[in-house]
Amino acid sequence: MTRWTELTDANARAAFAAYFAKVDRALAALPRAEADEIKRELEQHALDAVSEAGDAQTALTQLGDPDEFLADLVADKLRARAARTFSPVDVAAALARSAGAGVAGLALSTLIGIGYVIAALAVMMGVIHLFDPNGAGIYRLPNGRIFVGLAETFGGTDILGIWFSPLAIAAGALLYLALTWAFGRTTIRKVAKR
Repeated sequence: MTRWTELTDANARAAFAAYFAKVDRALAALPRAEADEIKRELEQHALDAVSEAGDAQTALTQLGDPDEFLADLVADKLRARAARTFSPVDVAAALARSAGAGVAGLALSTLIGIGYVIAALAVMMGVIHLFDPNGAGIYRLPNGRIFVGLAETFGGTDILGIWFSPLAIAAGALLYLALTWAFGRTTIRKVAKR
């Protein structure tokens, strides 16, 4: 038997239908081909478990709740896709899905999200400096301290001048690329329960 729809027991088919409806919902964020491949593998594991356990409900219980074990897998796949495409839409989807994949995923998404905010601020400051040279920059204040920010009003001296814009934009873009690359190569592993 290669598909659960070929099961002769109506109760077993109903249990599988309910289980794989949850699997479909858990995999919905993935591209169709990728989700189908994971679903086929899971179906084979489920059918093997039925052969061993003899009972569909016991076999599906042994496999675990798809909402729990697929959350990490889907988050890992979305992070990998974001690292391949560098698309802000893929990055946002990966951040959201990772944040929902447990405490470790939330911590990772928060740290990476803060990095993205810093990258966006750098680009924004570089663009502002293009149109208003006094609107953003790096300034040396009269007391010798360095101030990086928007609309410097403390009487400081602009340190980088015209170079601030290309350097800030490049730094923001490089930070975005580095964060996305690192985020895509990160996998979150749950500690096994004992």
